[in-house]
Amino acid sequence: MNRFTKMDMMGHWIDTEWVPLYPKKTLVTLWVSDACTHRLVLDRFDRGLSLAGGYKFIHYEQIECSVITKIHTYSQKGDVLQGMGAYVYQFEPVDDDEIIEVLVMASYFTDQGNMICLACVPEDFLKVWASFSNECQRIYSSLTPGPKVVVIGGRTNSFIPDVDWEDVILPEDLKTTIMDDVQSFFKKGVDVYKRLKLKPFRKLLLAGVPGTGKTMLCSALAKWALDNKYLVIYVSSADHAGSTFGKIQQALMVAARSKYPALILLEELDAYLHDREKALVLNVLDGSESSKNEQGTLLIATTNYPEAIDERVLKRPGRLDRIFIIPETKSAHDAQRMLQQYLNDMWQDDHAPVAEMLVGYPGAFIREVAVYALTRVAYDDLTDLPAALLEDSFHRLKNQIDAKDDFLKERDKERDESKAGQQ
Repeated sequence: MNRFTKMDMMGHWIDTEWVPLYPKKTLVTLWVSDACTHRLVLDRFDRGLSLAGGYKFIHYEQIECSVITKIHTYSQKGDVLQGMGAYVYQFEPVDDDEIIEVLVMASYFTDQGNMICLACVPEDFLKVWASFSNECQRIYSSLTPGPKVVVIGGRTNSFIPDVDWEDVILPEDLKTTIMDDVQSFFKKGVDVYKRLKLKPFRKLLLAGVPGTGKTMLCSALAKWALDNKYLVIYVSSADHAGSTFGKIQQALMVAARSKYPALILLEELDAYLHDREKALVLNVLDGSESSKNEQGTLLIATTNYPEAIDERVLKRPGRLDRIFIIPETKSAHDAQRMLQQYLNDMWQDDHAPVAEMLVGYPGAFIREVAVYALTRVAYDDLTDLPAALLEDSFHRLKNQIDAKDDFLKERDKERDESKAGQQ
């Protein structure tokens, strides 16, 4: 039987047996990921997790279905991995008594184990179902980490990091120290934590002004961790919910459900320390509210504004185990390496004096100088990059930054004078 024949049979059963049970609702039938029907995923789903609209997944049970034969597949340990059949998933609202039911059907359509999964969802419940499906996919990814970073809170479920550790340009002693700390925790530190009867949960903070390469550093660490078959989770504030404690808690729960070492990346920690949820985040950093992963969880957070993180976080032992300051470019050697990396085959030895001008600037500025210069090369149909053009690119961008800084200083001055006049 091919996939479409099986899907037609399932769809007909939905239309004739399920839809008539809900005459007042508009129901939509969707093709869904088999992660939503995986038993280990459903058993590990946090029943206290708030989905879109405040709903919570509370229960699922199998029902009779004439078009699907009940079949279970098992792991080597005897765990039920997948149950073929029809199921009712129940969701509880936060401020109402009405339980929402979703029909989920799973069936093989070939002898090789190919599977089709359908869900029949109330139309006004689609956003809740999407958040449930996304969480199922994250949990499924944590069972057997793949080559992607699992994203919590973003506009996509995952991404593939493309920055190699060799691409990161930092002072060598700092770069070596960071990697040694990360490797040592997973290779030896987890056992030390356990012997001390502590949760194997370590927290590092990368601090520095914007543009120094903290995001690039995180991406390289993510790629390194994936190469070592670790679970990598990225907490994003890019969706409508923004920076919320629930996302951190959700990341820790996904890590705890995994049987693999886990790396959690949390950018802009200061954004999560707002008054309403600060105490909750502090409890997580203490470890008291963090879920336990026996293989070890390493949280790497970043901040552009360490002054916005109060002393209860920065100076209390145990909340942040180590703080690394990611500096602007400190040496002409590092600036030249960075410039060479961005210019690639356009690099010439007579560009070296421009590299010396770039000392003290963040990596993002150096990248922009290179990109601006290469853009002008392309516009003018040049075959190489003259040193004068590269130097001119530096001065143009520096003047833009200086002009912006002067504008902001003048605006701050006017604001202060206005406040003084009102007092």
